[in-house]
Amino acid sequence: MDEAQDKNSWRLKAEEDKDFIRRFPAVVSEYEAWLQSRRSEVVQAGKPGRGSTQASSASRFRGKLVPEVRECLLSGPKTTEEMKKLVQRKHPTLEIQEEDLLGSLNAKELDAIQVRGVWVLAGTGTESHDKFRKTLLTLFKHRDSVTRQDVMEEYERVHGEKCKLSDYIIRQQLREVAEKIEDGGQTIYVVKGAMQTR
Repeated sequence: MDEAQDKNSWRLKAEEDKDFIRRFPAVVSEYEAWLQSRRSEVVQAGKPGRGSTQASSASRFRGKLVPEVRECLLSGPKTTEEMKKLVQRKHPTLEIQEEDLLGSLNAKELDAIQVRGVWVLAGTGTESHDKFRKTLLTLFKHRDSVTRQDVMEEYERVHGEKCKLSDYIIRQQLREVAEKIEDGGQTIYVVKGAMQTR
C-alpha cells in the first residue's frame, strides 16, 4: 500500500488490471456498485463511534472537575464566571469550557443549585442542616430577600414541624448562603453575590 498525496487515503501499489476489466465488465460493475454502497455504510458506522468516544472523554473530564467545583462552592455562592476563573487557575494548560463547567455543576453527586444567578451547594451532608438549607434556597428561588421568620415559617409548613436546629447552626447556615442587611430596623437576608449579578 502507498499513502496518497492528500494523506487521507491509501492506494494499492499494483496497477489497475485493464485486461481483467476488459474481459469481465459485468463483474467489475457489480463490485464497483457494491464497494460504493459499502463505503457509505462504513463512513456512517464510523461517525457515531467517534462521537461517543469524545462524549465519554468529556464526561470523564467533567467528573474530574466535580471535586474542584465543590471546593470552589464551599467558600460560598459563586457565579459561573467566578467558578470558571477559579478552576482555570488550577488548569493553566487546559481551556475550561463553560459547557464542561455546567455539566459538573449539574452533576447529581455535587448537589448544587442555581439561585438568583449564583450557584450554591444545596447539601452539607447533615440531613437536619440540609432540610433547613433547602428550605432557605427554595425561598430564595421565589423571592429576592427573606427574613429569618419567613424561613422558619416555610420550614414548618414544608416539613410539618418546627426547626430543631440550634440558633448557632441557623445563623451559620444563613451566613454561608446569604448576606445580612439591616432595613429600617428589620434584618433581611439576600443571596450572597446576587446583588453583583444584576
